[in-house]
This record gives sequence, structure tokens and C-alpha cells, in this order.
Amino acid sequence: MPSPNVILIMCDQLRYDCLGYAEHPLVKTPHLDRLAEGGVVFDTTYCPSPVCSPARASWLTGTYPHYHGQLANYGPTRLEPEKMAVLRPDAVTLGDVFSANGYRCGIAGPWHLGHDHVPQHGFEEFWRVYRYQGESRPDILFDYFDEVGVPNIYQSESGPANSTVPIEKRRIPEIQRCGLQYVRIDDPRQQRTTWTIEQGLEFLDTKDDRPFFLFLSVKDPHPLIAVMKEWVDAYPLEDIELPATFKDDLEGRPAWLHTESGRLPDEVDESKFREMVAHYYALVTHIDDQVGRIVKKLQELDLEENTILAFISDHGEMLGDHQTTTKRNFFEASSRVPCLATWLGGLPAGHHVEAPFGGVDLAPTLLDLCELSFGGPIDGRSVADAIRSGAQPAAIPVFSEVATSDAINDRSPAPEDLAARVMVREGSWKFNWNRSDIDELYDLPSDPDELHNLASDPGQADRVAHLRGLISQMVQHTGPGHYHWCAT
Repeated sequence: MPSPNVILIMCDQLRYDCLGYAEHPLVKTPHLDRLAEGGVVFDTTYCPSPVCSPARASWLTGTYPHYHGQLANYGPTRLEPEKMAVLRPDAVTLGDVFSANGYRCGIAGPWHLGHDHVPQHGFEEFWRVYRYQGESRPDILFDYFDEVGVPNIYQSESGPANSTVPIEKRRIPEIQRCGLQYVRIDDPRQQRTTWTIEQGLEFLDTKDDRPFFLFLSVKDPHPLIAVMKEWVDAYPLEDIELPATFKDDLEGRPAWLHTESGRLPDEVDESKFREMVAHYYALVTHIDDQVGRIVKKLQELDLEENTILAFISDHGEMLGDHQTTTKRNFFEASSRVPCLATWLGGLPAGHHVEAPFGGVDLAPTLLDLCELSFGGPIDGRSVADAIRSGAQPAAIPVFSEVATSDAINDRSPAPEDLAARVMVREGSWKFNWNRSDIDELYDLPSDPDELHNLASDPGQADRVAHLRGLISQMVQHTGPGHYHWCAT
């Protein structure tokens, strides 16, 4: 059999439970549901970091942020390596490995790892990357909006004023404060996911004799949440329930959670919040519809049998859980993500991986399925042999790391901000080691909403010490970097 093709679709800020196959009572994702039925679903997958750039770097390299060095979000003013917001120059990504082994590689959507205007890491032949945070360089997506004559709703208020949509009609002040602004659009060509998938279809239409690796970097459902009216209308507000922890006072949890930028004010307008949730659900359905276009193209080109298609999200979205929106914490809604892989010619249908799966494990697994490897130090492991045979891989601890909001949002270069917190999930237990605050320990089967922090319980002292030891071993595996504080 020839080498399999690989398509990796990575969403941004998609919750693990906002999918039909995850038994969400409202969200409609028929195409992803069919992929789940025909492939392997990793039921409990944790992102390597609950923030965009560090997570994306980890998904692509099989290493945690403390090793690849991207500890904060990339931005046009953060290109110096010491600011820890760009991927380390010698990092080896999936694109590097596939390209070196004769694959044709392509990317469409945001790169988000630094120097977006420079084709790199094996994707030089097909680089359809749009800029990040309104950089002044020419932008392929913004140029497209100009060429087809549709309003550019993604243009930031501080950037060039080329949008014909008034700001007051595309920003909802009560929601913008919480980080989840939304807008309805009139023309599907205004939607960035639609554009990204169009580029992917062009890549597939121009396939040659080489196997290929296509990385479709989908920025949605990350705000700005932009979606057509008919998608929103499928989610009546009266059907949308607020989460059980919507008014969580965070008693017994770390103090920093009270001051996060996504923390909802007590007087939040619940009707407007439900409307925002409806737009989020609608955008997830739009993403599903676009994934269906990729599957249909594979079928038309007779490529489905020998193409591995993986679908993930870089991190999750709180969506009101614990009176919070966005991400940057280790609650399940922020740190857990969807993850599935299909391959008609090589993976069983309907197989569910039950043990927790680490975000650093996907890349080595995809390479192993193609009989390739990184060939250097990584933090992840391949579970290819187990899932090929429909078996369960051995259960091992999985981890996640994150900086403070001062580093992510306010650009603090301080090591104590860049390397602030580590999570470990082992069995039923989740432990969060907080550098400058109290720790957290949750028994997830008995406390799925993470309301009862057991870290200070004297009866759990041995368990806390054990879980700290696991974190210490993990960060020392490839070198702790700024996480030396927990390498004890």
C-alpha cells in the first residue's frame, strides 16, 4: 500500500462536549458524527496548553511548551525569542518530518507560531497563511475580502479601517468584556473557515503523485464568532440551558481565577449570554458543514481509503462554566478537547480510546501510522499499534501547562508569569500545581464539575506528593526550561 495521506483539521477554542457524537443535546454535527462512527475517538483528550500558540506548537511537535519554548501567544510585537512567544528555531514539526520524507505539504489558515509572513517548517510549497492580530503586511485573507467585495468583519478596530460594517453592529459590549463577541453575517464569503476550506479543496484538486500532508488551521469557533442567520436560527434561545456552575463563587479555589479577564460579572445579561451561546453552537455546525466538504472531495478524488483524517481543537472554551468564558485554566471545559482520527484503510470503525490521551501524543501517533517518526526528543508517545488493532493503549499520566494572563494578554516576560501552572491527570484524579497560589485536586468521577478542591485535605497529602512527583519527572524528561520551579 502506498504511504497514507494525512489531513489534520485543528479548530480553535472548540469545547470537547459541543459535538453530536459527544452526546450534546443540541449541537448538530452530522459530518463529524459520521467520522466518529467510522474511526477512532479519543474520549478524554487534554490539550498541551489551554492557550492558542503554546498548544498549537505542542500539537505539531509532540513536545510540551517548556521544551519548544512558546510559552505565550505569538503577536507581531513579540518576535524576540526571549519573549517566549515564537516557536524555537530548531523545533521539528509534523510539516518538517513529512516534507523530509517526500510528502507534499500544505497549510491554510493561521500559523500562529511566529513570522506568519514567512513560509516555513515544510509548508513552503503551499503556504496559505493569513496574518495574526492585524499585522500591517499584506494579508491573503483580507485581500480576498477586498477582491470579492465583501465587508471584512475580522479587521480589528485598531487596524486599517477598511470594514464597511459599523463597529456597533458587530460588537456586543456586554459580551465583548467577556471575550466572546459575535455577529451575524450576510454573505458566506465573509467567513474565515469557509475561506480556509476553499484553500484546502484547491490543495486537493492540485494533488500530484506524492503523498500529502494538509494542515487546515481553522480559527473558529474562537471569537469573533461570525455566522449566517440560518445557522443561528437552528438554536432557539429557549432551548439553551446555562451550565450548572454558571454562578460558581469559586470558593476554595485559587484566587487568580477570580480576576481572570473571562470572569463574568454577577449582573451579566443571561438572555444576551444565551444568544452568544446560540452563535457559538451555530458556528460549530458551520465548521461541521465545512468538514463535510473535505470528506466529499476525498470521496470524489478516490482518496478516502488511503487518507488519515484527524480532527482536534487547540484548546477548549469555558462558555459560562464556573462563571467564566474563554480558556487559560485547567477546568475540563478549557483543557479538554475533541480528538478523532479516521482511516478507512488502516483504522477500525467505532473504536473509543477510554484512557486520557495527551495532546503531545497525536503527532507521534500520526507519524507512526505512516511508518515515520520525529527521530529526536519528544514528550509524547505513539499509540498507533493499539488503535490499529482496536485495543486500549496503556493508561499513563497526561499533562498541560499554561502561563498567567499577565504573560498571555499583557506581555509580561517574567519567568514566573510565563511558566505558572502545570496540570496532571492520572486515573480519576486531576491535580493542578499553581506556582504562586494554592493547588487544586479533584476526583473527577465523584466531582465532575470540579467544585470541591481536595488539595489541602490532610488525607490527600500522599496523593498530592505523588502527583507533584509525576510533574517533576515530566518537565525533566526534555529539560524543564522556565518550569525548573517544579523540577524538584
